[in-house]
Amino acid sequence: MDRLRNRLAAGADRIRQLGGAAPARTGAALAMRVLLVGAAVVAAVVSSAALYGLFYRLYVPQLMHQAPVHLQYAANGTAAEVSFVAAAHYKFLSTSQAYTVALDLHVPASETNRALGVFMVELELRDRRGRAVHRSARAAMLPYRSAGVRALQTLVRAVPLALGLADESTWLHVPLLERAFDRHFTPITHAHVALSKPVQTYAASVTIRAQFSGLRYWMYYWRLPTALVFVAAAVAWQLVLAAVAWSVLESYARARAAPAAPRADGQHAGLLALGGQRGSGLESSGLDSPEPKTPSLPGSPLVRALSFLDRQSAPSDSEADEQSVPDGSSQPQSLRRRASGRRADDN
Repeated sequence: MDRLRNRLAAGADRIRQLGGAAPARTGAALAMRVLLVGAAVVAAVVSSAALYGLFYRLYVPQLMHQAPVHLQYAANGTAAEVSFVAAAHYKFLSTSQAYTVALDLHVPASETNRALGVFMVELELRDRRGRAVHRSARAAMLPYRSAGVRALQTLVRAVPLALGLADESTWLHVPLLERAFDRHFTPITHAHVALSKPVQTYAASVTIRAQFSGLRYWMYYWRLPTALVFVAAAVAWQLVLAAVAWSVLESYARARAAPAAPRADGQHAGLLALGGQRGSGLESSGLDSPEPKTPSLPGSPLVRALSFLDRQSAPSDSEADEQSVPDGSSQPQSLRRRASGRRADDN
């Protein structure tokens, strides 16, 4: 009893100690979880933003490419060679993107240009070997203005024209190609431009502009909303995957830390059979012990406790005989054996 009381007192002290340390441990565990979740969210946001930036750079091509045109006036025509890239082997257009190509001419509103009327503009987009990839020819002319309209415009702009703040010129935008695609094995590197008539120009340029559609359209013209949606979706997926991975690792760690389960079915049944055999041996030898002794059984403490409880709950032979025989009818088997033994000694 004294030993039991000492154990109970030690257990109570241990419980009080654990009760005092439990809030501190719970707070530390909560702080650690919050720190881990915050670090995971920050890492997910940073990685998602970097991933979106890399995807944008690789998926969305440059919107516009422009190269100057230096026209050469000769007896056989007006033409120019236009180079889009510094090196002939460099590829600057995307093969999966449609482009429009146009020629922009800055021409003076002179009597000579108005007298030319309609003229032809020819364009050839060539690869690094000089082979034509795309070819186009379009007609162009200066916008028509009557003499009265020209006189009225000159009167209105008389002061800026006199001060040199404006000039009598116009820009001609000549579309040449719509939805032109670059080719993978023969990429476009330069162009050839020719005019059918010697048009007076101040400057000229070839403009290649991308026609965005679908996801590229949203990513370029609606950059902030698309980036927010993409980053939010990527962060959500990363957090879901991190939670799944954390649960799997936690389950694995708990499974490894848990003790091995006792073999209660087979070992317990064998121990019960062994106890029955020992009990039958005691009956056959004629010895009747007042208190059954619990044999030392191998195995875990749980198995030994179960075996002891089964043996204590099972009735002894004398109790079974007394329960099975009514009062005054007959004697138990053990008493009969003792009486027969005494008669044999008397004889």
